[in-house]
Amino acid sequence: MQWLNTASWRAITIAFAIILETPTFSVAANHREIPFENSRVFGLFLVRVEANGRPAVLVVDTGSNVTTISTELADVALGTVDNSASRSDGSFFIGRGVFRQATLRVGPIIWRDHRVVVTDTRALSKSLGQRVDGMLGIDFFCEFKVMVLDLKNHKLILDP
Repeated sequence: MQWLNTASWRAITIAFAIILETPTFSVAANHREIPFENSRVFGLFLVRVEANGRPAVLVVDTGSNVTTISTELADVALGTVDNSASRSDGSFFIGRGVFRQATLRVGPIIWRDHRVVVTDTRALSKSLGQRVDGMLGIDFFCEFKVMVLDLKNHKLILDP
């Protein structure tokens, strides 16, 4: 290795340092960051959103095919969902609900007039030991090219 001079070694060392400090994923400059918190019981990721203009807490649930919100947020009478279709998905949440249109504001993102399932979320809240208004499903996340969970900084990073 005598053919490499000191300047060459410095350049190689700097190049390796840059490569090793670069994250293995790239996030575009126009990405959106949404803070999340962990539930007290199961460590699920919870995001604070607005659903139809009202504050809500949703579980980040990429195993759920469809976003779910409570009957209160959708202004649907509780008895209305009792006579509707059943729902079970990858999250193992089993319940009855009706499809409705809803607008969600998730951080800086407005998800306008999308089809969601409206259901009674009281049992879910009870099992988590805190108020939960539904689940943010994969139908929301499919709108983005990249989804990153920054566990250290408690941020959900979405790249359009």
